[in-house]
Amino acid sequence: MQNKHSKSEIRIRNSIIPAIFIGITLSITIFSLSLIHVYIVPIAKFIVFSSFASSSFLLFMEPHQESSRINKFVKSYIISGICGIMGFFVSLHIGLYPTLALVETAVALLLVIFQAMHPPAMGIAVVFILERANVFALLFLFAGMLLIIVFDHFLNKFVYVIEDEFKAEP
Repeated sequence: MQNKHSKSEIRIRNSIIPAIFIGITLSITIFSLSLIHVYIVPIAKFIVFSSFASSSFLLFMEPHQESSRINKFVKSYIISGICGIMGFFVSLHIGLYPTLALVETAVALLLVIFQAMHPPAMGIAVVFILERANVFALLFLFAGMLLIIVFDHFLNKFVYVIEDEFKAEP
C-alpha cells in the first residue's frame, strides 16, 4: 500500500519546516556568536551573518542542488576566508577597492578550480578585508560554520519526503 500524502503535507514538510529550521539555525548561530563576541573576543563579524543566512537557505531549501553540499559549503568558506586574510594584507599596500576586485576574482576562480561553488561564501573574503582579519575572525567564522553543519546534519533528517513516496494511485 502506498503512502498518500497531500500536496499541503508535502509543502509543509519540504518547504515550511525547512524555512523554520533556517530561522532556528540562524538564531542559535547568532546567539552563540554573540556570546563569543561579548565574553571571549570583542570583535564582531556581523556581515558574516548574511553569508550564513544565504548558506542556510541553500542547505535547507535546496538540499538537492550541487551548491548545497556540505563539502562545498566548507571548502568554499575556507577558500574565501584564506583569500580574505591575504587580501587584508594586500589592501594595506594597494588600497581597498583594487584589493576587493582582485580578491573576489581570485575567490571566484578558486571556487571553480576546486569545485567548491557555494555562492554565499563570496562575501566572507569581503568581511575579512573590511573588518581586519585575525585569529579571532577565523574563530568566529569556524564557529558559525560548525553550528550550521551540525544543524544541517540533524534537522534535515526530520524534514524531506521523497517524491516517489507520493505517486498517486490510479
